[in-house]
Amino acid sequence: MFTIAVDVMGGDLGPRVAFKACKKILKSQPDLSLILTLTADVEPDARLYLSRYQNRIDFLVCDSFISMEDPPAQVLRRGKTSTMAMAVQQVQQGAAQGVISVGNTGALMVLSRSMLGTLDGISRPALATEIPTRDKPLLMLDLGANLASSADQLCEFARLGAAWSRTHGVSTPKVGLLNIGQEPCKGTEEVQRAGQQLHTSMAPYYVGFREGDSIYSGELDVLACDGFSGNVALKTSEGLAGWVAIELSRVFDRSRWSWLLRPLWAGLFKGVLRRFTSASYAGALLLGVNGLVVKTHGKSDDVAFYAAMKYLIDQLRVVDLNLLRAELVRLKPDSCH
Repeated sequence: MFTIAVDVMGGDLGPRVAFKACKKILKSQPDLSLILTLTADVEPDARLYLSRYQNRIDFLVCDSFISMEDPPAQVLRRGKTSTMAMAVQQVQQGAAQGVISVGNTGALMVLSRSMLGTLDGISRPALATEIPTRDKPLLMLDLGANLASSADQLCEFARLGAAWSRTHGVSTPKVGLLNIGQEPCKGTEEVQRAGQQLHTSMAPYYVGFREGDSIYSGELDVLACDGFSGNVALKTSEGLAGWVAIELSRVFDRSRWSWLLRPLWAGLFKGVLRRFTSASYAGALLLGVNGLVVKTHGKSDDVAFYAAMKYLIDQLRVVDLNLLRAELVRLKPDSCH
């Protein structure tokens, strides 16, 4: 039996999106209970919509919620009674095994880091998720928790990714560092310095700089980057998948013969493109904190929110934080400081 805390506030599409996702996940996961953190004005709607499952839901009414516009720096001073903080607190107190939020990414990172703490040797957690590639899933981090990252932090992301991969059965994960070129002289000073440190501290795993066109090649198990670059790369991929879907529809509409073949090809293309839509990897794990925290993007509809909740549940079934801690200790560098 799992219990997860769900911060339903702060998303672009409103809390009803989360209610729909909660209803669907409770129907599909009979061993799941939820703690919903919400404000008083939406509580009646939540209770009514989820009335069938009220014996598996605790409604935690909070004073406020954190908006997308709230600066993360103010969260620790003014957001301690917010829906997001109270959701994270459920993990801190052991009432829930994991937490998911659709709200402000920076605020979630600040609150999780403050309330749950970070794993040994990790100064800042990173948003990480697996994206589909040619041969195998790629763990990419950071995807937006830290817009700018120092060389030491990039080394931490690489080590986090390698440790996570090893706990998932990859004995020798291939780890790359996102850059504008593969030559040692390319990239910013911080990226160059991180590459030099990783060559020494993670020699069995680190394979060097990789450009954006390597993301989907299937060569890597882990790709480390700063949050700005990672977020742009991920959202560019989502946009490209949407554009390709529109272009394929136009191709089928151009001639009668193409239109006749559409039923045959449409299903095949739809299955491929679905792997690259945001709903397919809607949840990103805040990797590096002492707990399982998942962020789903603010524009999530109920399909994406459900997918992110399902991702959190899947992580609860397979992630062993003690094993991850042990791997981080084993990979702890002597020179990446």
